Amino acid sequence: MKIALIGRDANRVLAFRGSLIRAAHVRGHTVIAITGPTTPETQQILANAGVQWIGSPLNAGSVNPIQDFAFSKSLQRILREQRVDSVLAYNPKCLAYGPIAARKAGVQHVVGMVTGLGHGFIGGGWREDIVRLAKAWLYRRAFTACDAVLVQNSDDLSVLQTCGAVTPELWPRVHVISGSGVDVANFSQRPLPPGAHFLMVARPLREKGLREFFEASRLASQQIADATFSWLGPLSDANPSAIPESTIRSWLAESVVRHIVEQPDIRPYLAACSVLVLPSHREGTSKVVLEAMATGRAIVTTDAPGCRETVRNSENGMLVPVGDVQGLADAMVRLGRDQELRTSMGLQSRRIACERFDATRTDVLILDLLEGREGH
Repeated sequence: MKIALIGRDANRVLAFRGSLIRAAHVRGHTVIAITGPTTPETQQILANAGVQWIGSPLNAGSVNPIQDFAFSKSLQRILREQRVDSVLAYNPKCLAYGPIAARKAGVQHVVGMVTGLGHGFIGGGWREDIVRLAKAWLYRRAFTACDAVLVQNSDDLSVLQTCGAVTPELWPRVHVISGSGVDVANFSQRPLPPGAHFLMVARPLREKGLREFFEASRLASQQIADATFSWLGPLSDANPSAIPESTIRSWLAESVVRHIVEQPDIRPYLAACSVLVLPSHREGTSKVVLEAMATGRAIVTTDAPGCRETVRNSENGMLVPVGDVQGLADAMVRLGRDQELRTSMGLQSRRIACERFDATRTDVLILDLLEGREGH
């Protein structure tokens, strides 16, 4: 079969779908990736992994219906010309338009994955209400065109039901999964470094909790000698909820946090940290948290959908309330002062990652669905 992955960023295809791609190749399938524009270097990296890249006019941050229509028509043309047999659509805009485009192009098997509700489902302002209504309508249409819909946590499913995106007749098609899983062989357990090294890996979005991380790092640094604090991610993003680059640069100029540019392989950075911090307001199921767990790292994250599922509080990490800077700093201080606690929590993280989040099981389900077989 020829399987098309429809997503937002080409440079995240291998990071988020690498194990699925390898499993598809083992079954003898061909995989193509359809994303927004990317660089020749990323195209070559994908080609080296056996994935053909095809560009589409995707503008993930746009709310222009003319641009969205052009994106949908482009998907139809690509899928028809490539004679694609199966589609996995993920990321909000790709999920909203990909399944319908696939059906119009004659694709046989269509699977949609909700990787997180994102902008519009967080907050209660009138703008968010409008975005939520529009997304609910788009998702309901898209889900109707899917053979299966994968949702990464039960909280997201409840929201999708409440807003009318998932209707009773769609229930038989819905599968709640434990995120995209993590390749526990590729992200192997690594020795814990001495000292307290806190790392956050995220896009510069308000709902990722970047502001909270900067403020909590300042508070924690006053109580932990020789601790280091790093944020890995791009300085800018097209998402409507992105923090302005000028604001981030001003934070960095006054902060103890060191910036690391976005990396194609974050394994060395996870190995170099001792605690992974993600003060997100909501996730599908955070991929980087799962990767840090597989590496054997303690986690500090929020008691929020898609975050709380990864941490057993005081066992492999700590949960703090969303937006609670002082609570986040207190958790960082406690772990920063206790090497033995970091070690024990890291070991538990690795165990939980292997037992609950091994990507092998998720990949089998997704491939079975893409092959038209009932997933279990």
